Amino acid sequence: MVLGITLALSIIRNLVEASQCCILFLLLDKPRYSWKRTIVCYLAFILFTTALGATWVLLAPQSYGRFITLYFCFSMLIFFSFMSQCSISQILYNISLQVFVLLCGVFIGVRFSILFFEGNVWMDVLIRCIYFGVVVALYCHYLRQPYLEILDYMKARWKWMAFVALAGNMLFLFCAVYPEQVMIRNFRDRLVSSGIGIILFATHMTMLKALFAMQSEMKAKEEMAYSALNHTYLEREFAMIEERIKQADRVRHDARHHDLVIMEYARKGEIKELLRYLEAKEEAERLDMSVQFCENRTVNSILTVYIQRAEQAGIRMKVDAQVGQDIGIKDIDFTAILGNALENALHGCLESGEAEPFIDVKMQIKGGKLTLLVRNSCNGRMTFENGIPKSGKGTGIGIKSMLQSAQLYNGQTDFQCEEKVFMLRMVLKAYSV
Repeated sequence: MVLGITLALSIIRNLVEASQCCILFLLLDKPRYSWKRTIVCYLAFILFTTALGATWVLLAPQSYGRFITLYFCFSMLIFFSFMSQCSISQILYNISLQVFVLLCGVFIGVRFSILFFEGNVWMDVLIRCIYFGVVVALYCHYLRQPYLEILDYMKARWKWMAFVALAGNMLFLFCAVYPEQVMIRNFRDRLVSSGIGIILFATHMTMLKALFAMQSEMKAKEEMAYSALNHTYLEREFAMIEERIKQADRVRHDARHHDLVIMEYARKGEIKELLRYLEAKEEAERLDMSVQFCENRTVNSILTVYIQRAEQAGIRMKVDAQVGQDIGIKDIDFTAILGNALENALHGCLESGEAEPFIDVKMQIKGGKLTLLVRNSCNGRMTFENGIPKSGKGTGIGIKSMLQSAQLYNGQTDFQCEEKVFMLRMVLKAYSV
C-alpha cells in the first residue's frame, strides 16, 4: 500500500481530491441552479464523499486503495448530472477531464514524495495541494472562458470526445491499479503508465484545440452571414425611411396648393365642404413625418415607419421617446437595434392571436446611457436558452443582429415573457452625448 493509509490521511486526501474535482468541474460547467444553492450542494457532496471514504478505510482499506477513484467517478457522474444544465456528453467529458487531472496529481504527489522526501505522506498531501492550486490558476487564466464559449457550439461533437476521454481514463486507471498500485511495480510498468498518461494528455489537448478551432471558424462564418443579412436589412430600412422623407417633402411642397383650396372654400362660404376637405387632409397626414416623437430624425423615421405598419395590421402602438438629436450612437447601429426590436415586436403581435395586440415603446437618455423598453403581445410559447429567446429554427437573425450591434456600446439586454407579453430591456452606453 503506497505511503500507507490511515483514517486521518484518507479524510484529508478525500477532502483535497473531492474539492479538486468539484471546483474544476464547476469552473467548466453551466450550473442548473443559483450559485448559492449550487455551492451548498457541492459542499454537502464533498462532506458526504469524505465521510463515506473514511468509513470505507476503516472497514476495507485494501479495496479502498484500489477502487476509491472509480467510486469518485460514478458518484460524480450521478451528482453532476443533477447539478448541471449541460448535455450528458458534455458532463461525461468534463468528468473525464477532471478525473484525468486528479490521477495525474495523485501520480505526481506519490512519485515526488518517494523520490525526494523518502515517502513522507504529508509531503504527498502538500504536493497535491500545490498541484491543485496551480491547475485552478491555469483553468481560470487559460481554459475557462473559451471552454464555456464552445459549450453551445457543435453539441454533437461532444459525444465522441466524451467516449475517447472516458475510454482513455479507464485504460489509465486500469494500468495504475492492476494487479497492484503502479508505484510499487517495476520501472517498466511505471514507464508504460506514464506513457499512457502523456498520450491521454495530448489527446485532451488535441480535442480541445480542434474544438476551439472549429468553434472560431463557425463563429466567423456566422458573423459574415449576420453581417450580410444585416446589411440587406439596413438597406431595406433606410429605403423605407428615405421614402417617408420624400413623402414628407412632397407634402410640404403641396402645402401651398392646399392653402389655396382652403382659401377658395372660405371665400365662397362653403363651410361643410371646407370641413370635409380638412378632415380628409387630416387623415392623409396623420401618419406623416411631421409627427414628431423625438428630436432625433433617424429614430423618428423608424418609429413613423413602424407605426404605419402597425396600424395597417390593426396593432395599437404607443411611443414615448425622450431622446435628443445626438444620442451618441451611430445611426446604422441604432437602426439595427431599434428596427430589429420593432420588427420582432410586429411579428410577435401578428402571431399572438390576441384581439387587441399592442406594442409599447419607451426610450430615454439618462446618466450617459440610453435605455430602450419594448413590450408587445405574443403567443406566450416563447422558449429561452441562456436568457435569449429561441425561435423554432434557433435564435432569430434579428435578435443576433441586434445583440451584435448592442455589444459595440456595452449593451446590457434582458428578455422576458410573462402572460403573453414579451418584453425587451436594453441599456446602451451612449458615447458623446
